[in-house]
This record gives sequence, structure tokens and C-alpha cells, in this order.
Amino acid sequence: WKPTRTRRAPRTVLFGGGMTGGEQEVRRYIVTEGRDCLYVNEAEHYLWKYVRDTYGSPLVRFECKNTADLELDHINQTATYLGARLGQLGFVTTRSRQTDAITRKLYSVWNDSPAMPRKVILILSDADLAQMIEIRADGQSPVAHVQRLYRSFRSKVQ
Repeated sequence: WKPTRTRRAPRTVLFGGGMTGGEQEVRRYIVTEGRDCLYVNEAEHYLWKYVRDTYGSPLVRFECKNTADLELDHINQTATYLGARLGQLGFVTTRSRQTDAITRKLYSVWNDSPAMPRKVILILSDADLAQMIEIRADGQSPVAHVQRLYRSFRSKVQ
């Protein structure tokens, strides 16, 4: 996987059927609440149906951070966007794998969520996306990789 200079939404081929749209730079009436990439979650099975039903996510948000080092502010920004309108689960895509400080921040967002279900933010690095492409090339569903990330988060945050 080689990034391009133009901003493109992650292909739905990586996230399975039922994820439509993939609109980039979606802006609301209030311009300060832009969304890097937003998918409509119309899935009727597997992980995405679970996400929609459990986390109230009719839309799935992806924040795209073209940086090697995520900052705590990136996580705070994403956590702020999650809620009743978009659902409680979102993603941050970035160049490198998450650091221990970012992992602790993700757990803090979970623990400090006042409502149920709690907010979940998952990180997708370039390495994750490349692995998902390889899984897809082998004829398998790359959603299984996202599901593993989710299960790992949930088992560790408990």
C-alpha cells in the first residue's frame, strides 16, 4: 500500500459490504465539526451490524492523521465527535502504530465515557491497512482484522 497525495476515502472493499458513502471532508453547518471520512453503516451482518446495534453507529467516522506520531489532542478531538449523532465508535488512521501513551488515552476515553455504551476509538496504522489489503488479496475478509483490533481493545480495557 502506497499513500497518494490526494485525499481519498478508505475503500469500502477493506471494510466489507454494507459500508457505503465514504465521503471525505464532510462539513456540518457548524464548520468546526468537519469529519475527515464518514461512511454510512448499512450492514446487516457481522462486525458492522454489531457496531451499529451496540454503539448506535449509523455512521462510522474515520479521522485521518497524516502523521507518524499521534498526539493526545488527536484522540481528544475524535472522542469529542463521538456521541448520539454519530455513534460511540470511531477510527483514527495514522502512519505508525499507536504508542503506549495513546493506548492509555484510548482506555481513558473508554473509562471516562459517561453513557453506555462507552466510546471506543480504534487506531488503524499504515501497517494495519497494508495487512488488510493482503488479507483481501488472499480472498479473505479484511473486516476480520478490524474485529481482532476491536476484540483486543475490549479485552484489555476491562
